[in-house]
Amino acid sequence: MTQKKIDVAILGATGVVGQKAIALLKSSPLFEVKELVASDRRTGQVYGEVVDWREGHCELPSEVAKITLKSFENLTSPFVVSCLPSDMAEIMEPKLAEQGKFIFSNASTFRMQSNVPLLVPEINASHLSLLKNQNTAGKIITNPNCSAVGVTLALAPLKEIGEIMHVSVVTMQSSSGAGYPGVPSLDLMNNTIPHIDSEFEKVTEETKKILGEAGKAATFAVSTHVHRVPVMFGHTATLHVTFKNRVTASEALMAYQKWNQKFPNLFVLHETKGRPQPMRDLKSDDMRAHIGHLRQGDLPNMLGLVVLTHNLVRGAAGAVIANMTAFQQQNL
Repeated sequence: MTQKKIDVAILGATGVVGQKAIALLKSSPLFEVKELVASDRRTGQVYGEVVDWREGHCELPSEVAKITLKSFENLTSPFVVSCLPSDMAEIMEPKLAEQGKFIFSNASTFRMQSNVPLLVPEINASHLSLLKNQNTAGKIITNPNCSAVGVTLALAPLKEIGEIMHVSVVTMQSSSGAGYPGVPSLDLMNNTIPHIDSEFEKVTEETKKILGEAGKAATFAVSTHVHRVPVMFGHTATLHVTFKNRVTASEALMAYQKWNQKFPNLFVLHETKGRPQPMRDLKSDDMRAHIGHLRQGDLPNMLGLVVLTHNLVRGAAGAVIANMTAFQQQNL
């Protein structure tokens, strides 16, 4: 018997993350987009007539194009994907949770609250236990910052080869991470901007929350520098990881291969110099973490590597869908 799909509402449906969520959910066997919310001035309008569809993954699904935009107060779908700015999420998400809705949020607003899971299902699905500490009929579950998710995916297998003491993170984050229309072209073209508001704090703190225990952050130190670069899609991070004791690159490679046995195709392990590259290696629906330049550091207890993830997929819309799937599987 075919399982009935769960109805999903999307908040911020006209933005780049909302559009990516619609594209990814088109082929979902578990979920179906039923309701859409945009700005108040668009309530009552038809989605296909107001959206500037820029999602390259697929054409706007005809059944979604016909949906009339709703107010967030009038939703009936049990699952809500929130692609809202943080200030709006702070108002809307708790109200929806009080109504009994399950909120899967891409916003940063509640990520660091002690009773809110900051979820990367392959790493910390057990953190869903924090939901019992939320006193609303519905619940809020968050996914990480679009660079923190790549950092944590790269680090999780390395925790199994030795105790991590310090991680140095340098990110190169694509222009689409700033949303549409993003950074002005005359600021970004032929340029690198070594600052993104609140970004290094998010990467630093979220990494430790995700890689710690439920309710208890990891204790290793994280030093972060962030950069906006003239790339359309894909966030790259260079990591230098210091361990308490000696480790080798071959041990790290085996750890990634072991994780690929548990989670097929989670990691793409690049051996070619100069890879991974966003233009060459990312797919439009890419949930994988691309690892390259894995090498011994200058000291026997150091490793260096590069990790690349798709910021709109693994770093945003795809992460939300992965969290919905993990939650649903745990609550069958």
